[in-house]
Formats: sequence, structure tokens, C-alpha cells
Amino acid sequence: MGAPRRLRLMVLPRALRGSVPLFLLLLLLPAAEPICPEPCDCQQHQHLLCTNRGLRSVPKAAEPQDILTYSLGGNFIANISAFDFHRLAGLQRLDLQYNRIRSLHPKAFERLGRLEELYLGNNLLPALAPGTLSALAKLRILYVNANEIGRLSATSFSGLNSLVKLRLDGNELGSLGDSTFSGLPNLLYLHLESNRIRWLSRGAFTGLAKLRFLDLSGNQQSSLRHPDIFGPLRSLHTLLLASNSLQQLAGGLFQHLPGLAKLSLSGNRLAHLAPDAFTGLGSLKELRLEGNLLSHLPAALLEPLSSLEALDLSRNALTALHPATFGRLGRLRELSLRDNALATLPGELFASSPALYRLELEGNAWSCDCRLRGLKHWLGAWHSQGRLLTVFVQCRLPPALAGKYLDYLQDAQLPPPQDGGPCHDAAAPSPASPSPAAE
Repeated sequence: MGAPRRLRLMVLPRALRGSVPLFLLLLLLPAAEPICPEPCDCQQHQHLLCTNRGLRSVPKAAEPQDILTYSLGGNFIANISAFDFHRLAGLQRLDLQYNRIRSLHPKAFERLGRLEELYLGNNLLPALAPGTLSALAKLRILYVNANEIGRLSATSFSGLNSLVKLRLDGNELGSLGDSTFSGLPNLLYLHLESNRIRWLSRGAFTGLAKLRFLDLSGNQQSSLRHPDIFGPLRSLHTLLLASNSLQQLAGGLFQHLPGLAKLSLSGNRLAHLAPDAFTGLGSLKELRLEGNLLSHLPAALLEPLSSLEALDLSRNALTALHPATFGRLGRLRELSLRDNALATLPGELFASSPALYRLELEGNAWSCDCRLRGLKHWLGAWHSQGRLLTVFVQCRLPPALAGKYLDYLQDAQLPPPQDGGPCHDAAAPSPASPSPAAE
């Protein structure tokens, strides 16, 4: 708080002594400073800091104050009453994270019409009663993450027309019904990860036309069968669906997301993908499919992804790839096929990706026979031009070559296939120059 202020006494002329009214003398005294409740600290009379003070209730303000930020995180507060903040009408930021709050009075924030940021994360809230937040017309950021909220209604967020970011991750929602977020027309970022969500209604995201970021990872969805579920999200840039239990995706599921740039489906149980699974994703730049059960890819699966720059297919069960799998990916720069069950690859597989500079092929069951000549020649040509980082292709078969690396072998050392099949791709595809689109 600093040293106490010294008061200067005014000495009046002898002629005026006894004639000046008392109230005029009081006006000459310095204005009283806002009272800082114990055991808190005040900074510049507008910032009240009560973090980690062992508090079990909200300190009461003796009179209305022009506080802008109030930090109460890291205490033991269990209940918020209707009067805890009623003298702080000018409050703009309120932090109540890391307490033990189980109860919010429906009128707790009734007078906080200027509040812009509210942090309620890491508490024990079981629900958000309808109307509790409706007075917060200027609220832009709301954290309600890591609580015990089990259900949301269409009125849970009514009145929050200015909200831009909402964190609900780490709760126990289980499902999302129709129009849950319809009162949030300006929302840009929505976190719903780790909520045990098993079911999404068709209209769960109605009203979120401006949303750019949606995180649904770490839930328990086994399928997304309705092709219109993401239909309202026309502005979406990032969609995270990692670490669910997804086994099935509807064809055309993402067709209404023309601006989507990042899609993560990693760590699911996808064994098959429909040929039109990625229809409409012409703007996608990053696709993560690692850690699934994919054994093959439809030849035309990736054709719509003309802007794709990074693709992760590692930790699947891929045994083979069609020569045209990456044929439309002229902008592809990073590709991971590591830790699959690949034994061979067509030599022309990467010829249509002139921008490719990072390729991961290790952790596969490579059979170093004559079918790998084309790949060997392509790798050598790309390396000689300095266009590709080191790629490791370690032989597992035949036994005589086990443990050796393909790029150290001569063509004559690559025997015919053990199954007696023909040698393919004996000639290396000629290196293509990067196209303007890939630069």
C-alpha cells in the first residue's frame, strides 16, 4: 500500500479564524482513498489482489468502489452470494479460479454489466443455472473449465452476445442438445475437450456462424453419422476430434467447412474411411490421422485436399498405398507414414508432390527387393538436389539384407520378390520442378 500520506494543515489568517464553516474546511482535506479489505493488496486503487490468501468467503467492500480487476484465485471460497460484488459495478475482470465454489447465486453477477472477463475454472460447480450470466452483456471471455457441470440448456448462455471465447473443457457434459450455444452469435473459440461426450445432436452448434476454433478431443464419441452436424460452422478454421473412440465418419461430414485449415482425427479407432470423407475441404492445410486402425486408403480419398501441406498417417496398419494416393497433393510439404505395416511402395507415389521436404518412413516392415527400386531412385534424386531431409528405409526382408538401409544398397542387390511376383517401378520417376502453387 505504500507509506501513509501526510496531511498538510492549512493556517488561516487570524481575521478568518472562527468564521469559516466546518464543511468548507472538510472540503480542503485530501479525498479519501478506497479502502483495501484485509488481507488483500490494492494497486493503483483499481486492482484488488486477493490471490492465495486462504480466504473462505469474498471480502466485503465497505462502500462502492471503482475497482476494475478483482483476483480471488487460489482460495477456499465455496459459495458466491447475491451481494459479494454488488458494490463493484465498474468491474471488468473477475478471477475466481482454483477455489471450491459449488454454488453461484443467480443474482451474483447482476450488477456487473461492464464485466469483460470472468474466470470460474477449476472449481466444483455442478451446473450453470439459467439467467446466472444473463446480465453480462459485455462479457468477452468466460472460463468454466474443470468443474463438474453435467448438463447445459439452451438458456445457459443467454444474453452473452459479446462472448468471443468459451472454455468448458474438463466437465462431465456427456451430450450436447439442440441450440446449446445459439445465444453466442459472436463466439470464435469453443473448448469442449475431455467432457465424456458420447452424443451430439444435429443442432448442437446452431448459431455459431462465426466460430473459428472447436476442440472436441478427449471425448467418447464412437461415430459422427449425420453429415449436417457441422453445417452451421461456416467460418471454422480448426476442428480437433482427436482421442475419441470414433469408428465411423459420415460421408461428406466436413462438406460445409470451406475454410477449415486444420483437422485432427488422431488417436481414434477408424479402420475405414469413405471415399468422400474429406469432400469440401479444399482449404485444409493440416490433416492428422495418426494412431488409428487404417489398413488402406481409398485411391481418391485425398483428391479434394489440394491445399494440404502436412499429413500424418503414422501409427496405423497400412499395408499398401495406391500409386495415385497423393496425386493431387501438389502443396504437400510434410508426410509421415512411420510405424505402419508397409513392405513396399510404388516409385511414382510422391512424384506429384514437388514441395515435399520431410518424409518419415521408418518403423515399417520394408522388403528390400526390386519393387523398391523406383522409390530408391526417387529418394536419391531428391536428396541430390537438397530438396528432402534424410529418409530412413531400413530393410526387414530378405534376411540377407535385414537391418541395412535402402539408400546404401545397389540396384543389383535388390532381389526379385519372394512371392515370385514381378518387379515394378524399375525406372525412377524424373524429378519435377516445384510448381508455382507449391512455392
